[in-house]
Amino acid sequence: MILILGSGAVGTVLAGRLVAAGRDVRLYVRQRDVSIFQSVESLRIDAEERAAMNTRIAVPSLCTELNLGDVNYLVICVKSAALAGLLESLPEQLPSGCRVVSTLNGISALRQIRHRWPGAEIIPLSIMMNIQLLGPLHAALTTRAEVVVGGGATDFQAQLQGSGLHAKLASGDEAVWGKLLINLANAVCALCHATFEDLFRNTELRQIYVGVLDEATAAMNAAGVQWKLPLLVPYSIYRWMLLYAGPLPWWFAKYRNGVRSGAYPSMVSDIEAGRVTEVRELNGEIARMGKAHNIATPINTRLMQLIESSGASPRMSPSQLKQKLKIQ
Repeated sequence: MILILGSGAVGTVLAGRLVAAGRDVRLYVRQRDVSIFQSVESLRIDAEERAAMNTRIAVPSLCTELNLGDVNYLVICVKSAALAGLLESLPEQLPSGCRVVSTLNGISALRQIRHRWPGAEIIPLSIMMNIQLLGPLHAALTTRAEVVVGGGATDFQAQLQGSGLHAKLASGDEAVWGKLLINLANAVCALCHATFEDLFRNTELRQIYVGVLDEATAAMNAAGVQWKLPLLVPYSIYRWMLLYAGPLPWWFAKYRNGVRSGAYPSMVSDIEAGRVTEVRELNGEIARMGKAHNIATPINTRLMQLIESSGASPRMSPSQLKQKLKIQ
């Protein structure tokens, strides 16, 4: 049985597609939210990419207790801010045969989970698709439906067969680090309330993103981290495209990755709603790594400071942000 913890955008899509694939799925919801989810007639996933994904799916079984006795895969789909409290509510010892799947952004979540259950099999699942939550058990896919199963976990990759999700396999955590690199743009978009199209079309936003990535890759290399960008080209070519190829990165994202016009990172919504963001798990991770290995990371550090001191709904122009980051 697969138990999914977290009924947000990622949890909704994973639950729906696993149910559609015929898997035994249970979705954990808080007691106070049970009536809301019970009133939902069907789980909905909207997707322009494939008509087969744009369907109504049976609502998975709901549960309000964290009983792991018959759980084969414990899939954690909460935001980073909720992880510590969730881990405290779970047993210190996992049942035999229970594996943990983490969908959280950044590497720090994996560290927390591995620290909580040393010796347990922890499977990193990198969510390579952009998802927006429209309502309870109603999500919209704004990119192609792709995930990367880390740790060489072919058994969990097999669980995704027939789900409509394209599941690649990675040998370790390299996809998690690659996803972190992509997600470093989230803070840039959040401060400017920018979409992915804005990011890739605007010259100044692309220059900022290159500065962010240059610091991050330097810090990762100094730390000896194995990382792999989820792209068809190496970083040197991607970097050149961002700086000199005009709107080509946008067309690359649109036609290769299926990014929809109007799609934006979830951090944009977090900022607009005044919620805690994952900037410490993303840009903050690079700042910490840089400090540990004597690599300067002023852009990532400043982005984190700007996000955390901005209050609800800041809005800067690309030129204003570039000036605040002291990028020439």
